[in-house]
Amino acid sequence: MSGLSAARVLPWIQPRIGGMCRLLTEDTTMNIFRNTFFPAALATSVAWVLAGSVGASEHGQDAPGKSLIPDDTNVLEVITRHPPLADADAHYEFVLSDEVIPSGWTTIRMSNRSNSTHFGYIVRVPDDLADMSVEEYMDALSLPFQDAWDPYFAGEIDVGEFFDTLMPALPEWSPETVPSSGPGFTGGGMTSSMTMNLEPGTYFIECYVLDTEGVFHTTHGMVNRFTVAGEQADSSEPDGGIPVRISSTEGLRLDADAIQPGPTSFEVIFEDNIIYGHGLGHDVHLVRLDGDTTVEEINGWMSYLDIGADGFHAGSGALVSASGHRGPKTFLGGVQTLFPNAEAGQEFPLSAYFHADLTPGNYVLVSEVPNPMQPDPDNPDVSMLVEFSVTPFAGLTGAWYDPATTGEGWNFVATPSGVFGYFYGYGDDGNPLWLMTEEVIGDISAGEPVTFNLLHGVDGAFAAPVMPDDLQHWGEVTFNFESCNEATAEISGADGSASQQLQRVSETVGVSDCAL
Repeated sequence: MSGLSAARVLPWIQPRIGGMCRLLTEDTTMNIFRNTFFPAALATSVAWVLAGSVGASEHGQDAPGKSLIPDDTNVLEVITRHPPLADADAHYEFVLSDEVIPSGWTTIRMSNRSNSTHFGYIVRVPDDLADMSVEEYMDALSLPFQDAWDPYFAGEIDVGEFFDTLMPALPEWSPETVPSSGPGFTGGGMTSSMTMNLEPGTYFIECYVLDTEGVFHTTHGMVNRFTVAGEQADSSEPDGGIPVRISSTEGLRLDADAIQPGPTSFEVIFEDNIIYGHGLGHDVHLVRLDGDTTVEEINGWMSYLDIGADGFHAGSGALVSASGHRGPKTFLGGVQTLFPNAEAGQEFPLSAYFHADLTPGNYVLVSEVPNPMQPDPDNPDVSMLVEFSVTPFAGLTGAWYDPATTGEGWNFVATPSGVFGYFYGYGDDGNPLWLMTEEVIGDISAGEPVTFNLLHGVDGAFAAPVMPDDLQHWGEVTFNFESCNEATAEISGADGSASQQLQRVSETVGVSDCAL
């Protein structure tokens, strides 16, 4: 395949106590590619990609990880909201669809009807406290926590003094509570869902995100209770999901090579859990890297103690979300920390699931632990933050050719917004011909034709490439991808017409799954 040698293939650069790839800026990206071989054509494609010209694909739903909530799942609806500000007693609150639910696999769907980021940390209290009210729970746990917190937040005491004040103020039964997961961080105006196995007992759900004055949402009243009855729900565990493994020794790992857009389930497998320096265990949350959100911003926001380079210190930057400071965007849910209920015979590993409708783009899975990028200084290779991208039809990426015309061929590139391609061959005059697709197509189905316009540059030189606005329309090509390895191409334009039977002859490292 001499017409598609490595020298002619252009590189692509993408870059809580009760129990990213960083995107290049548009200007930077365009500057990189305008100084690359035949930059005009490539810059045009990059501009289309950065503009997000194509919406999310709905295909590839049969790929691994696409199994969602079972039809027979027991469901608890949770609304997070702020009552009207005109109400003098306004506070944050959870509104639950049911006070009593059956035991077993339960999906909790949290609808955030506020502008702030919230979550639902669920804790099971000892059976002898089954009649405890929300007010009693807050008096025993939430308010003592706030009282110990206030001087720390104000910078009057250090973290050691904070815990020295807090621990004697907590009830004797506090260590007997069981962190039982719950919905992860969910951005304002968004709905998230997760599925967990609930044993019979009394549970409290709370959100301990901070407001800009250093008051926990729990103190504002964002606490509620529900009972899981002994009756077993006729529900089942979700079947499948992209595995996300988390442990104190191995960190956070995403077991997937290529994730496609659309409704997706993640199975979070807690191989163990421990209490970290902020008094909480590890969990998993999903963040979409929108706009100027950075991995560093997310990393610094995740611990309510606001850990900085100088150690523990008070401040309003971490785990703060209120109208004046909403925190990193966009949180799409996840699962809260999960420990075994020993009385029910549970032990690690334990699984909980969360579900998200993924659109093309860049994402982070992150745990709410101090400094998730490197939570254990003694083990620098352990991270509780994983970046990944959702790229439609990543399995198409690579070099393709027709064995009957080995001196020419195609190169396809899958981006978060879709697929575009290049043709390398010869024109009717015998000179090299490089064509590129004008569109970035985000909707490709096996056996369905898709047509691209083709552009080329004329009268350019090595030191004076053709600018994007000066590219000329050459013709068009219609592809029919029969699989991720075979396709037909009908090409026609200024230099003639041809029918091609294409085969993929090279793959991309890290892209092993094909969803088409």
